[in-house]
Amino acid sequence: MIGIGTILNTVCIITGGLAGLFIFRNISVNTQQSLKSLLALVSLMIGFMMIWDGISGSFPLQIQWCELKTSGIGFRNGDILEPAGGKAARSARIQVTSISPEGVITSIKIDDSGDYSEEPKSPVKLTYPNNKIGTGRDASVDLAFTEVSRGWVQRTYLFFLIMLSLGIGKWVGSKIGIQKRLNILGLNARKKFNKAAEKNEEKNPPSEGFITCTLLFCVGPMSLLGPIQDGLNGDIQILVIKSIMDGISTMTFATTFGWSVLLSAIPVLIYQGSLTLLASTVKQWLDGLQEAALLLDSITASGGFIVLCIPFLLLNIRRIQLADYLPALLIAPSIVWVFLR
Repeated sequence: MIGIGTILNTVCIITGGLAGLFIFRNISVNTQQSLKSLLALVSLMIGFMMIWDGISGSFPLQIQWCELKTSGIGFRNGDILEPAGGKAARSARIQVTSISPEGVITSIKIDDSGDYSEEPKSPVKLTYPNNKIGTGRDASVDLAFTEVSRGWVQRTYLFFLIMLSLGIGKWVGSKIGIQKRLNILGLNARKKFNKAAEKNEEKNPPSEGFITCTLLFCVGPMSLLGPIQDGLNGDIQILVIKSIMDGISTMTFATTFGWSVLLSAIPVLIYQGSLTLLASTVKQWLDGLQEAALLLDSITASGGFIVLCIPFLLLNIRRIQLADYLPALLIAPSIVWVFLR
């Protein structure tokens, strides 16, 4: 389900805030460090998995065989249909090759094998593509898939293109000053928190907790990369990590700012939800391209390298200008489009 990652993030913020208000008044430094170490390990694993999937191919499944299960009614000869369900970079296309006078399908053929990461559950309902409207209904098929692997030469070439994209993306991000601008916003939020913590006995305006948490939860690289992955691939791994981090942070902030931190869930839901919907719209456009799987894989691999840097920040090993690499998410598919199409 597209958007479930942002919903999870919102729920974790609310749950963390309530826990901070009513259950956990203080979280020990050792507990926080242990949680950070665990999240760093999970981030490391997810980063390597994203890189491997992106380079080797996240959508290796293609339809090899199909057979009518129910023939439906109201179809026309030559109708192009696609299987419903599953996870695909590019949905398969099945053509109606003959019908009865009532529009009942009598034979079909595979027009395009598609690229899938997850098979649809059988029997698979046939629907018209997003940009087409037809009169047919109630047709379904049984499908058999085969796995197509990407060759090592192409994997190596793709790896170097991704590294080139990250280098260019870092240069562009530095020129724009993405990380510097985010650092300023984060610094302002931290100052608000420290000021409020020093005057914990005094009543803090409700707006302070809301603004502080909104800035912290919406300006990080994961708040951009996570919703994009969710909208493009239905992959919520990054948002799961972010949700846990935000939940723990909200638990801490609630002891200082009070109930107002719960309101930060609203802009997070709107901001990340909008990014997910935008990415989902782009995914529908990609569905018509033969190179869709390759383009999505380039984004996945680039995102994996960015996620791989998160443990360095969580454990304070090295300050990496992580946000400056975000332009690579646009540059990578552009370079791949030029060199590998």
